[in-house]
Amino acid sequence: MLSPIAIDYECFYSTRLKYGLRTMIAEQYCSHELFDCYLVSVSDGKTCWAGDPKDLNWSALAGRVWVSHNRRFDNTVHNELIRRKLIPDVQPVEWCCSANLAVYLCNRRALKDSYEFLVGGYVSKDYRKLTDGKNWPQDYTAEEQAQIKAAGIQDANAAWTLWDKFSDQWPEVERRLSTLTINQGMRGVFIDREKLDQYIYQSHEMRGNTEAVIPWIKDTDDGWDEFDTKPTSTKCIAEQCRRIGIPCPPVKSDDEEAYEAWEQQYGPQHPWIAAVGAWRSINKLYKTFLVVKERLRADGTLPFSLKYFGAHTGRWAGDARVNMQNMRKKPIVCNERGLLETDNKRVDLALDTAEETGKMPDWVRYVIDFRSLILPRPGKKMIVSDLSQIEPRVLAWLIGDSEFLKNVAAGDSPYTSHARTSMGFTGVMDKKSDLYKLCKARVLGLGYGCGWEKFIQVAWDLARLDITEDDPEFIEEALPFSDKVNMVSGYGATSKKIVAEFREQNPRITGLWKQLGDAFKSSVGDDFRMQLPNGRKMRYEKVRASVRIEKDPKTGKPVRKSVFTANTDGRWKPFYGGKLTENLVQATARDVFAEQLLPMEDRGWKVLFTSHDEAILEVDPSVTAADVERAMSRAPEWMPGLPVSAEAKEVVAYCK
Repeated sequence: MLSPIAIDYECFYSTRLKYGLRTMIAEQYCSHELFDCYLVSVSDGKTCWAGDPKDLNWSALAGRVWVSHNRRFDNTVHNELIRRKLIPDVQPVEWCCSANLAVYLCNRRALKDSYEFLVGGYVSKDYRKLTDGKNWPQDYTAEEQAQIKAAGIQDANAAWTLWDKFSDQWPEVERRLSTLTINQGMRGVFIDREKLDQYIYQSHEMRGNTEAVIPWIKDTDDGWDEFDTKPTSTKCIAEQCRRIGIPCPPVKSDDEEAYEAWEQQYGPQHPWIAAVGAWRSINKLYKTFLVVKERLRADGTLPFSLKYFGAHTGRWAGDARVNMQNMRKKPIVCNERGLLETDNKRVDLALDTAEETGKMPDWVRYVIDFRSLILPRPGKKMIVSDLSQIEPRVLAWLIGDSEFLKNVAAGDSPYTSHARTSMGFTGVMDKKSDLYKLCKARVLGLGYGCGWEKFIQVAWDLARLDITEDDPEFIEEALPFSDKVNMVSGYGATSKKIVAEFREQNPRITGLWKQLGDAFKSSVGDDFRMQLPNGRKMRYEKVRASVRIEKDPKTGKPVRKSVFTANTDGRWKPFYGGKLTENLVQATARDVFAEQLLPMEDRGWKVLFTSHDEAILEVDPSVTAADVERAMSRAPEWMPGLPVSAEAKEVVAYCK
């Protein structure tokens, strides 16, 4: 067996011309008229070479495993060179990605960072300063040419070293998932061109209608000459607040929660406030549609990029300005005024009406749903399948709640089983009842330490349940060290009661919070590790403890609060028992889901892409939704007793 060989391409790019991977996807970049791949570097750990791609002895690479640090880019460059007949059509037996290997092992994707962390060596990227906008070889001195070639060899050697030293620590299933993820993006999805053009027109129209509500855009003659009148200008927002006599909001990027609180307080009286936020959403969507149109290939397909192991839990993440992992949760709804409807409850009720009756309410002018742009290729059909309530099932398995799991395996939904095991329910539950909705909100919303304030919104989002409806206007609150009582707002009384009851009724869940939280705190000064059921380990680097001074919401007095943080992706974040439990459950659910994908690919069913616990497949007409459900309804060997089931449906276009 020939040893693996690392391969690394260097190509022309220009920041000034906006030609590069910061603004383009690999396929778009390689098909551009400015494309020029001037250097290829290869290394097998003993021998290395760098030079013009046409001068490489390509036959020496045949029949070998190739390794690149960002295989997606190098693979696309390679294909383009073959298409342009600049190199022979030589292919590897397997092309692996050392960047994906590294991110699996240490949450570091960049070659410089991962090589330093895993190997302890240094990879210089100073040569990039020389290459921006320069043509090879005429714009380089002989010394600079030698420096660029040496850097190419350095990168190839580093990628080979990562692979040689650590590839045996990468499970085969993860290696295949990495390859699947890269291939999905390169294959792309088929786009409804006609609807895309319609959405571009509609989102542009809505953006214009929104600008007509914003004072410094619509009233340019009203003393705005000295301002840079962009719709989201912080200076214009501050000036308008001064003119109408309301407080200026905090900068949204600095404190999003505080900005939203300001928006909720003053937005109802001043429509321009909602318009500013709406403009951000519409403008982002409009620009995304333009990017999609720019990237469409001649066959109507859209290449895209997904990050394998893009999140600390192992979940995939979106990339490259078209996020296939995080499409807008709710469609854009254009209201009777031609504006984005910002009342979430009104939107939710309209969508519910459409689902029940097949028709939107009369006040809805049109709906824009990015998902509906994605179609099956001609001659194929699309099946969307997701694992049913996988996270609550996983949580029950982790805490050893055998009764809950037994009920689910016998046919109960996790929500009905929760009602039986935690709330004393017996009998048959109506899925339209408030009790079922409450159980759904409890199961999905309260397993990770959610507080009463957040649960109010969670209950509505997850189950369309307004748990503040029966809150009293005022309640009595006893004063400490006194027999006196205060009358305080009763808002949230129901939510507080539900949260308290859930925690009392589910000691195994709260026990897991405490177990993980205590272990995390005891790791101060060291790394904290959690081992998942399949043996994978999650690492939280260099746990720290600090003290913050916060205002007590009741007394208004400052109080000391201990905060424990760790580094998972280059940033220090706070963690506590509930959050660690959520990480544990999400990571385990991800691993359960991931093991469903490869067998379907082996059957010839193309998994176009995934979104959390959902697989979007393109299959032959003979394949049915029931076939997919059966294929995805199996527990992995390392989680015996986990009741896994899937819900699949055939769709004409991608939809939730």
